Amino acid sequence: MVFLWALSGIVACSTGAGEGRIWGSVYLPDCDLEKDAFDMEIDFFAADYFDNTLSIRLQRSGQDPIFSDGLILLIRDVKEVAAAGGEVEHEIAVEPSLEAFKENGVVDGIPRTAANSSARVTLYLNGTCPGNRLAFTDGAGVYQLTHIYIPGKQKRIKGSFHLEFIDPRFWESPEDFGPHARLSGEFDFNYTRGRPAQTFP
Repeated sequence: MVFLWALSGIVACSTGAGEGRIWGSVYLPDCDLEKDAFDMEIDFFAADYFDNTLSIRLQRSGQDPIFSDGLILLIRDVKEVAAAGGEVEHEIAVEPSLEAFKENGVVDGIPRTAANSSARVTLYLNGTCPGNRLAFTDGAGVYQLTHIYIPGKQKRIKGSFHLEFIDPRFWESPEDFGPHARLSGEFDFNYTRGRPAQTFP
């Protein structure tokens, strides 16, 4: 599956108890699903810090991602985000924009996370839509981190987001641009050192 590349860097992340929610609307033709009141019911919170980057994983259950629903937010420069302050709303940008892609299809290329974007976000829905071919690997939107993990200083990770995802391979027209999702979320947990979160028993 396409999303496995995005997950490969976080399969050994540290987990922490926490709370949060991800909700919104999803349109998944592969599963004949169109839902305006989707709730991911997340209860698994994990983070992996390496060389000034932070991967935040929010998921329904601690199962292997290929059997579950979840979202990964990769912060590319922890120091820069921390220095900006907790009240700042950061943009996750893709090029071309999702609005332009909806209107024009692949004329200007497939949306990819912009080089200057402070984060990249990936969505997988393998619990809701098993066996799907979705590639929600470059979402766009905004996020806010009121608390961010800083080694030796801050363990708490708290934030929120409003995001949109499109699988660009299925675009047909501005009225039918394929599988998509609009999700909002919030999370609050502590980065906890300890036994890694394994993806196998």
